[in-house]
Amino acid sequence: MRGRLKWDMEHEKSSGTNGVRRLLASSLLVVGLGILCVPAIAHFLERGSGDVKKGYDVTPSALVPVYPKSHACSPLTSLYASWRDIDGTRRSEAHSGVDAGRLGEDIIAPAPGAVKAVWEANWGWGKEGALLVQHTAAELNLVGGAAYYLTVYDHLRYDDIKHLKPGQRLARGERLARVSRPGGHAHYLPEVHWEVWEAETDALRWLTNRHGGREWRIPGARLIDPLYMLGLNDPPKDGKSVRIVPFDAEADYTGFRGFTYILPCPKAG
Repeated sequence: MRGRLKWDMEHEKSSGTNGVRRLLASSLLVVGLGILCVPAIAHFLERGSGDVKKGYDVTPSALVPVYPKSHACSPLTSLYASWRDIDGTRRSEAHSGVDAGRLGEDIIAPAPGAVKAVWEANWGWGKEGALLVQHTAAELNLVGGAAYYLTVYDHLRYDDIKHLKPGQRLARGERLARVSRPGGHAHYLPEVHWEVWEAETDALRWLTNRHGGREWRIPGARLIDPLYMLGLNDPPKDGKSVRIVPFDAEADYTGFRGFTYILPCPKAG
């Protein structure tokens, strides 16, 4: 549900080059001239594994979740860059994350990481708990991408998370909180708002938003579609259908790339 005030950062635009051949040719020309061809590189990096888009800066990625038939997963209720809220109404701005969950369901860590911040936020619906978790590329078994991946969880009950401390280690599948409502108000539908950010630094700073709530910043951090991270270990063949991987306490995640699902997926039957 939650919208976010626009960040004070530059958004690189795609150059629309046709394939790797043109990109390489333009890159060689740029090197010869001693000029950095930012648009062409940005276009290349926008595409992650194969033809799967990350959806940088709330750009539609076209990614959709596909849940395993063997499990009854709690579904995502509003997707990244969507203009449709979970209650069917139109948003005032494109969605900066995904919404999901039923009231009281556990929210679980999608990968190993560390608590970056725990605070009482206010996005205009009243005070609520918010959690920021930092994952390194090494923890996600990723090479050649960003140094850090940050996951943000909003609309939580602060009492559920106030015991967590910055720097505290988290394991994949560890319970983080329970699904609540925006501001804790009963007239809002239950949801957890989940965002994923890429960053090259972990230098955190804080601002106060127009509602009097605390709001974090990391220089150069960029939003991406959480479904992109959920599909990294088994990239979609069609470029859009992300197969959701439920967390399994008995599974060996050595070498697993990216994220497992953040909500319960009991076995069907």
